Amino acid sequence: MADIKDLETCNYFPVDSVSLLFVGWLSGGSDYETGKVSEDFFNRLCELSHNPWQPVVSAGMHFCELCQFNPPAFTKNIFIPYKGVIYVAPEAITHYIAVHWYMPPAIFIEAVLACPEMQSMEYKKAILQNGGRGLVKSIKV
Repeated sequence: MADIKDLETCNYFPVDSVSLLFVGWLSGGSDYETGKVSEDFFNRLCELSHNPWQPVVSAGMHFCELCQFNPPAFTKNIFIPYKGVIYVAPEAITHYIAVHWYMPPAIFIEAVLACPEMQSMEYKKAILQNGGRGLVKSIKV
């Protein structure tokens, strides 16, 4: 996975949206903030990560480059709508926080705590209201 700074504009996906911001895209050479997060935030992020909405499917797996041995593999991304943007984090973010002490930006923590239940109508409305129309249009049925 690419080493991308938190809150940079996300142009990784083939969708028309300028409201996507990266959070938690770490690689072996990443320089990232560390610290403790609240248990409420971590538990909520884990809930949202359990069955995340996937408007774009990733090809292949990402193995944690921060682990020394037996790194876990990840394939999904988490889309968190909040205050006019959508934060895009790899599902590996829960691992980065729990094992490597990654500290996400405060605005992302706020967004996760405010995020509606994944797959709910309220969540889908929040995606649209925060600039995700391009994400929704990318889904082919």
